Amino acid sequence: MRNVMLLVWAIVLLLPLSALAEIKTITHTVQQPFGGSQSPDDARTAGIARAKREALEQFGTYIESTTVVKNSQVDSDEILALTAGVTKAEVLKQKNYTDGDGFGLEITVKVELDTAVLDQSLKRLLQDRNHLKDLKAARVREKELLARITELEKQNLQKGKTEQQQETLKKEFQKTRDGLTAVEWFDKAVALWDGGKYADILKAITYLTQSVLLNPNYGAAYTNRGVAYNELRQYHKAISDFSQAIKIDPADAAAYNNRGAAYADLKQYQQAIGDYTQAIKFKTKDAKIYFNRGIVYSNLQQHQKAISDYNQAIKLNPFNAKPYFNRGNAYYNLKNYQQAISDYTQTIRLDASDANAYNNRGLNSLLSGNTARACQDLIKACSLGNCSGYDIVTQEGLCR
Repeated sequence: MRNVMLLVWAIVLLLPLSALAEIKTITHTVQQPFGGSQSPDDARTAGIARAKREALEQFGTYIESTTVVKNSQVDSDEILALTAGVTKAEVLKQKNYTDGDGFGLEITVKVELDTAVLDQSLKRLLQDRNHLKDLKAARVREKELLARITELEKQNLQKGKTEQQQETLKKEFQKTRDGLTAVEWFDKAVALWDGGKYADILKAITYLTQSVLLNPNYGAAYTNRGVAYNELRQYHKAISDFSQAIKIDPADAAAYNNRGAAYADLKQYQQAIGDYTQAIKFKTKDAKIYFNRGIVYSNLQQHQKAISDYNQAIKLNPFNAKPYFNRGNAYYNLKNYQQAISDYTQTIRLDASDANAYNNRGLNSLLSGNTARACQDLIKACSLGNCSGYDIVTQEGLCR
């Protein structure tokens, strides 16, 4: 029996029917023969994964041509990851077929792309590097598993296998099928990631739990489930998942960083510092990790160490207002009011709507003896929603 996959229909790119549709669609059909040690379920899982991947590869050419992607440094695996992140895929139909050499499954998938929000979606993905890393890792793992299935299919065609060899081959098919299904559950979970959090946390946890049940060594699934538990403030469950991810991959910077955040929320600051330090060891140019460790040092009143971390965060990303604001707070606690004012000023340059920055700059100006400047800032802060400083000075009769 032939046990190779055949393409039976050409991939078709359907252009929008009207200027308002803004939807591009690819439909793709594959025939997946099976038999011997490969079960129908094995074949179905492999066929769906292959059909979706090949459709994504076709869309990848379009994604790669966009200005947003051209202006970014991305490799071929990241192109496929981006494509998976901005499209929706579904199985349209599947049916049995027979031919002169054997039988199998015919599977048709559809992948849709909404071009109206494409640039925005791509920018969001490119900015969330950890999320993109997860999408990329899933595609790489999927590629490895599909290659493994191809090897197993060749072995399946060989004649003269013993019963033990057939049983071993059957188990390998099942193991690879479970691996692909684990990736599918993982994909369903990360599809719920939106704007730095899960749109449906409980559903994400359910999907990721299915993923790790099928593949107990899926580190990224543990890390992402830990993030979901963190969102629910179930910090001990989160720490357990991050610890499992670290056990699987001792160099997983994201797991260390996230476990550090969970420890910080539990006010276990020394453990948090230890994890952030480990994360920095494996990811030396991630501004967020330095920023997170700086916050912990601030909570421990170790303001010079906090300033050092904020300095590094600013060096790596000078356009993020938060490290400037936090460094200003650290300088305030060290009674270095002029440096604090300078940092709050930079915060305002980057985010002119930050009421807290106006408020804190006003209070530091007051401590520096500049009452006029203080009143101006505190009035502005109050107009933006933070009247704490303004209430103090008006009670003292300083701002009229």
